Amino acid sequence: MKKAYSANDKLRDLAQNLEFRTHIFDDPYEIGTRIKLREESKNGEIDAILLHKNIVCLVGVNKGRGKNIDRKIKKFFEKLDKIEKVDDLRLTLDITVANKKRIKSKKEAADRLLEEIKNYIKKTSNEYNLILRKIFFCPNKQLEEEVIKRKQEKELVIDKDIFEYFQEVLNRLDKRFLFNDFVHFSRIKKVDFEKKGTSKTRKPPKSAPFKVDRLQLEKDKIIMYSLSLRVEDIRDHITVLRVARKYDKKGFQRMVKLTRLNKINKEYLSKNETFPNNIIVALNPELYTKENDFYDDENKEITFLDEYNSLIIIDGQHRFFSFVRGEKLDRRILVTLVFFKNGNEKEKYLLMDKMFYKINKTQERIDPNLSFILLAKIDPDSDESFWYKVFKKLDKKGFFAHRFSFKETTMRKGEYKKSIISVGTYGGALRLNRSYKRKGVEVDGLDTFYGDNKEENVSFAFDLLKNYFDIIETVLYSQGVDKNELTPREIGALLRVIKHFVITDKNKVKILGSNKDITKSKKKENKDAVKYFEETLGCIPFDETIRLDYPASNWAAVEGYIIKKIHKEKSKFGDKNLLSPKGLEVYENTQ
Repeated sequence: MKKAYSANDKLRDLAQNLEFRTHIFDDPYEIGTRIKLREESKNGEIDAILLHKNIVCLVGVNKGRGKNIDRKIKKFFEKLDKIEKVDDLRLTLDITVANKKRIKSKKEAADRLLEEIKNYIKKTSNEYNLILRKIFFCPNKQLEEEVIKRKQEKELVIDKDIFEYFQEVLNRLDKRFLFNDFVHFSRIKKVDFEKKGTSKTRKPPKSAPFKVDRLQLEKDKIIMYSLSLRVEDIRDHITVLRVARKYDKKGFQRMVKLTRLNKINKEYLSKNETFPNNIIVALNPELYTKENDFYDDENKEITFLDEYNSLIIIDGQHRFFSFVRGEKLDRRILVTLVFFKNGNEKEKYLLMDKMFYKINKTQERIDPNLSFILLAKIDPDSDESFWYKVFKKLDKKGFFAHRFSFKETTMRKGEYKKSIISVGTYGGALRLNRSYKRKGVEVDGLDTFYGDNKEENVSFAFDLLKNYFDIIETVLYSQGVDKNELTPREIGALLRVIKHFVITDKNKVKILGSNKDITKSKKKENKDAVKYFEETLGCIPFDETIRLDYPASNWAAVEGYIIKKIHKEKSKFGDKNLLSPKGLEVYENTQ
């Protein structure tokens, strides 16, 4: 019973860490599943209500073990879609069993709880404007992007990825930053918590002024301000736009590392008062729009807006949060503030991406997933952008479906899904589009098959890889090998083998990319192409390949082994000159 209601336990823990009052109706230990809380006018079932200050959250809870979660989410929000504000609510209880005497005591407890909720809402509404949010909480199920992204501002879906992200923020930082992330997801501002009548303009108050040095980085485009201040002066305003924060299109940062925070505290801040270099912070372009609103040119002073998530760290999050982690809030830090003067919001956020990428690419190795996604975002014409679209499609269908992850490395737990981007990068997918020459051997790129329509080109590459690995799955089955036994090392090597197919029979490769689900086709030309790939790939002893004693990242060595095994039966396939030095060494030493 405890396991079945684990979603309720996780909701309770999350709400407590956010300092919300939690009332769960769909819980056998409190009210019981036979007494339903409903919104009377729409007959929408509500499993829990969360209360914090003037926030009222109506929550649908799902343990995520069954099917049709998408439909349940849609139904939940549709049942509450006309509830625009808390005043619209008509909460009532519904007993779903005929013998009401058997649950009389629970009904009485539910009545008391409902009365308590109504009194809280009524009392709070006298002083504040109430904030309504509708949440579907499904912490055990990873959901697709289309399901997560809600159309309505008041709607929020928390799935396994987002819930785990919240947990990591709590573990690595603290409740304060967990709350900031929650209000970011929920689109709630600090001014929304003000009492009625305190501000007609609904603008955040400002801090005391700080003396700054103003510098122009790019004329009429980027302005910088340098200053020294205490950590506590800006702690409540700081945010990090993380890629780990699911489907936040503005995200560009990696997850902060707890071990690094602790190491900085123990080894550096115990001996030093602060750092000799600047922490680079962007002024949130949605809030800081006109320079004269926050910068006093005459006195050379800047004032900060008292608003959550209004200062965005571009570089130096580990230095900043090490002070927070060590409770050294009175320490002073050097800060460079960046103000994007011109351009629309999208352009300004893209400038942040580019600034972060440039700084970190020269300082340290960026997480491969983060680097890949950033490049895809920064440059729509890049190979990274092209293959990111292909891999996103592959993640939904065929051999790759739901077996690989786009999460950054520090957000993946144990065996949880291998990186599809690493497989694609080190498996040579980035090289497939372009023609190149190696040791006198010319290899045509897939771009020789492409036209002017980018989406059609993405579809060609998707169909090629999907069909290719569908055929591999058939070969594995014929050899008695489970597809799950193939590690990223073998998958990466098989991606590298595609270029050998290109120089051997380019037309067969074209057929593979020009047809959807080619293994189901009855057309003779398509069947011949499938047979050709099956016979060639069938030369690979997959059971032996999986057991090769090479490092997990040695894709090139496995490629050499595969080509040698194919050459034992098809000597004219591909060309060993395309192998790397390591691959060629393995090729020559394989019997």
